[in-house]
Parts: sequence; C-alpha cells; structure tokens
Amino acid sequence: MFHFTPRAKIQQLFARMTRAERAVLVLLCIFSVKFLFSTAAQFLPVLQAVDALGSGRNPVDIWLLLLCCTALLGTFCLYRRAWRAVGARMTRFDGVLLAVCCLLNAAFYLHAMLGRQSLYLWDNATYYNLQVRLESNFADGVFMGVGSTIYKTWFNDYAPFVINILLEPFFMFTARTANTFAILCAVLFPSLVYFGALMLLMVLRRQLKLRAPRIFTAVGMAFVLLLPLLHVALYRGMPDVLGVAFAFMLMALLTGYDFDRPALGRLVSITTFTGLLMLTRRSYMFTVVTLFLFYGIRVLVLAWRRRDRGALVRFVQFAVASLLCVGLPLAPMFWRIIRADYSDRYATYQTGGFLSELNNQRIYLGGFLLVVLLIGILYGLYKNKLRFLTVLSAAGGIFTILMVTRVQNMDDHQSLAVAPFYLLGCFLCAAAVADLPRRWLRVVPAVALSGMCMLNFGACSFLLPVLFPAEVYSGLYFYLDSEREDMAQIQQVNDWLRANCTGENSAYMICHGSVYSPDVFRAAALPDESIRTILPYGAVNPGNDAFPKEIFTAQVVLTCTPFDPNNHTEKINAAFLENQETYHPFEVAATFDMGNGYTITAYRRVQAPTVEELDTYRRWLAEEDAQFPYNFSAVWDSLETQFANPS
Repeated sequence: MFHFTPRAKIQQLFARMTRAERAVLVLLCIFSVKFLFSTAAQFLPVLQAVDALGSGRNPVDIWLLLLCCTALLGTFCLYRRAWRAVGARMTRFDGVLLAVCCLLNAAFYLHAMLGRQSLYLWDNATYYNLQVRLESNFADGVFMGVGSTIYKTWFNDYAPFVINILLEPFFMFTARTANTFAILCAVLFPSLVYFGALMLLMVLRRQLKLRAPRIFTAVGMAFVLLLPLLHVALYRGMPDVLGVAFAFMLMALLTGYDFDRPALGRLVSITTFTGLLMLTRRSYMFTVVTLFLFYGIRVLVLAWRRRDRGALVRFVQFAVASLLCVGLPLAPMFWRIIRADYSDRYATYQTGGFLSELNNQRIYLGGFLLVVLLIGILYGLYKNKLRFLTVLSAAGGIFTILMVTRVQNMDDHQSLAVAPFYLLGCFLCAAAVADLPRRWLRVVPAVALSGMCMLNFGACSFLLPVLFPAEVYSGLYFYLDSEREDMAQIQQVNDWLRANCTGENSAYMICHGSVYSPDVFRAAALPDESIRTILPYGAVNPGNDAFPKEIFTAQVVLTCTPFDPNNHTEKINAAFLENQETYHPFEVAATFDMGNGYTITAYRRVQAPTVEELDTYRRWLAEEDAQFPYNFSAVWDSLETQFANPS
C-alpha cells in the first residue's frame, strides 16, 4: 500500500508550481536567510558591519528592493492563479477595453496632478509618511525593517504592508515627494481595479449567457472607470482604492463556486486575497465580513438542499484553514480593533449614525446612479440566476454601512468599503441592457448609460459643464484639500521657527482648521520633515488627543487671525487669549501676513507658567474634561503638581 508522505506531498506541490512561483519561493528563501542573519546581528555586534551591506539609500536599499520585487512577482503569480481558477478567457475586445481604461485613467491623473502646488495633509499624508518610514526603517537593517512593518500592521489603523510594499519598487527610484507618491498610486492601483472588475464581468457573462456580452462588459467597465467614488480619495493622495481591486477578485473567485468540488488553487487565491484586502485598510474588514457571511449562507443552504455532505466538509475545512493562515497571523490586529472604542475616541466626528450615513451615501452616489442601482436590483430580482447577487448588492451594501457606523462615520475614502456592492448593482443594470431582445434596444440604452456616466464624472471632476440639476450628479466633487497659494509665506514661518526655537516640541500651534494647522507647516517641504521636531501635530480631537502640555512648555505658541477652528481648538485659543490679556505670560515675537486674509502670530513665553493660567483652561474646557478626563484632568493635575513644585 502506498503511503503519501509529507515529502512526497511537498514534491508534488513544487512540481505544480510555475517558474515564476518557484522564483518567488527562492527569493523568499534568500530574504529569510538575510532576516535571520540580521536578527543574529542584533545580539552579536561583530556582525552588524556585515549586516549593513546593501542597506540604506545607496542609491536604494537592496534588501527592501528584493522584498518588494518578490511581493510584486508574488502578486502577479496570485492573479494568474486566480485567473486560471475561474477559467477566465480574455478576448481581443476585453484586452482593448482594459487598455483603454488604464490609458484614460493615467491621462486624467497625469493631467490633474503634474505641476499642481499642493500639500497632502491629514489622512492624505498618512500613507506617504508610511512609505518614507518604510525606507528609513529598512535603512536600519532588515530586522528593524521587518519588525517595524509587522508592528505597524498589527497596531496601526493604516497597514503599510500592502500598499507601501507594492509601491516601493517604483517609489524608491523617484524624487520621493508627496506628489510623486500620489501620482504613482493614481496611475498604478486603478489598473488592478479595472483588471479585477473585468475578471468579475467575465465570470458573470459566462454564467448569465447574455445576448450581447460585449455590451455588458463595455457598460460595466464604463461604470467602474467613471464612478466618482472610486476617484475622489485617490485624487487627494489616498490610495485606499486598492482594496476595491482585491474585493473584485474575491467576488470573481466566489461567484459560481459552491464548494461542490475540490478546488485548491481557487481556495488558496480566496484566502490570500482576503488577507490582502484586510491589510489594505481597517474599513475593508467589514467588506470581508459581508462577503463571507452572504456567500457562506448561500453555500450552506445549497449544500443542505442537495444533501451534499462533501460541500459542507470542504467549506468547514476552508474556514478553519483560512483562520489559521490569515486570522492567526493577524490576531493582534483583530484584538486591537475589537478592544478599541473608535466611536468614543472619535466622538466629535460621530454625527448622525446609520440613518444619517445612508443619506450621505445617497448624496455620494447621486440621482443618476441611484436609478441605475434600482434598475439593476429590480432586474436581478426578476432573473432567478441573479437573485443572490442582487441580495448581495443591496443587503450587503446596507449591512456593511451598518457595521462601519457601529465604529465610526464614513467619509468618501471609508465609503470605498461599500463601492464593490454598488458596482455589482451597476453590473446588474448592464446585464439588463445586454439582455434586451433587439440590437437597437441594447445599443441605445448602452450609449445613453455610458454618456450619462461621462457627464457625471465630467461634472464632478470639472472637466465638463453641469447640464442637469445638481441632484442628478454624484455629490462627490474632485477638489484638493490643500491647494495653496501661500507656500512662500508658510516657508517664511518655518524659517522663523528654525531660527528662534531650539529643542524638540519647542513650538506649538493652537489653530487646527482646514486652512492652517500644524500639519500644514510640518508637511510643507516633504520629504524634508525637519520642522516636525520643532512643531508637534497638536490636539484636535478631544477623544484621542491629550490636552497639549506644550502651551506651557514650548518657547513659542502660534495662532491665527481670524481663528481657523476645529472641534475644541477654538476654546483653547479663547483661554490662551484670556490668559494673555490677564497675566501677560507671552510677548508678540513675530507676525506673518499670509496673503489670503489670515495672519499668523507667534507669541514667545516670557513668564513661567502658573496654576492661574491652568485654571483658565480648566474653566473653558470643562465640557471636554467631563467626557474625556483621561485626556484633560489627568494632564492638568500633573501640570499643577509641576507648577506648585518647580525644580
């Protein structure tokens, strides 16, 4: 009797691997050896000089480049495996359509981004900063690079593992500016979205056997290419749209597969894309939950109806294997998210809840797309083959919004977690058009839908005039949060701070609004971040940011006139000005006319801080203290002890 040993199983799996997959395995082995050597160097200083070989920007970090190229090649292999698993076949028409979408996307973003004078702030700058940190961490050695990447993936709200590593092989050969980062994201990542959408459309058209599959594919791709929701965040430098690409791949792999037969390649692809989607951004975890909840219920119901015990066993085996391969490595991330009360930390941003968010989504989509979704849902309910996809599109979208609003509100970039369900409904509408009985009945609506998509996108991006009432268009208009005409004045303020402040956190800026905030000055010269050591981020969110001690400890405090408020910063500014009028702890050191109606004033501290100053802030911020005492009273009590007992 033949015994199937583990060694024989490994040899069989290796024999099934393609050359590219074997290359990925070899590169991973090389990198693993380097990581083990780098780990040993942390404990044996004599090895550190050898460990440093190839590290740093000379001109690039060899080991980071190796890791990122391995990730790119592995992603290519993963897509090819998924392509084979679903049995997709790309026609010449499909290839031309995909190329046109990629070229039009690249042309739009190159036109919109090249040469624009802008700053990337708030969430917009987070991914860029992670990209820069990725390089600096690997410059300290492979051990530090891998360790910091894993740590940030587990404990940060933004995971650098997918977006930053896939982008790094291109980014490291550029000037490494924030605008370069945004352009690379806008040109590269939508291509994966279009490929994933095309793959899902191929699966659907094969399953539905439509009268006009080309019309179905073309109209479906027009919806993807011209959906404003997919582009608004990307236009402002936030590459969250990559998650939509992975969501499309998951939907393509899951559609039409009921676990009624073994399919190792498909299941491995599903598990891997699930991990990639969750690592793109926290909000996509809700997309994953929705997809597997609805598909899981469908698989279990069909298996029960067919009395197919094999399908049930395969489904359970897949669930256990997925938990071990994805859930176990990401357990610290899950545990942190489960324990974190984002609705409390970001309480000042939680406005309206679920019903209000549904209204926001209505505005995000606009009247035209809502009509498209309604047509798709009605057609899907009518067609027996489409009923599950219809339920997934409508109920899945609502369920995802419900889960997200239990944690936080949804801006346009968080709403990308729902975009795959919206586009699935649009695909159903395209199927309704492609299955009409006569050719002219198919062509006319297809042209009309594509034309309306163009008008909708054109109006939102300011490329075309507004021809219809505003309610028809998507409520998401392309704008840059921080397009600036005051860059010279910002640089003047920064130069003054460098000349007049010494030491870490030696200046503090109170205003934290949309025009002026510490982030504006900290990000003004990226990738040069030297001003960050002088000027901290500041306190803007009372549930997440502690009361700023720097108001008492910094050499200089800055504010603006008229004041640019955000949350409780206006109260902090009022208390500061009251103290200045009453106790005169500061003198005006400099004023800067920003050329846009705003004036930045720098106050230099001339008197030691007192308990009386502190009491003014206690009085003005009593409401915030009652809600978040750990961020206010705890800080004030510590400061009061310091003031009463000066060293």
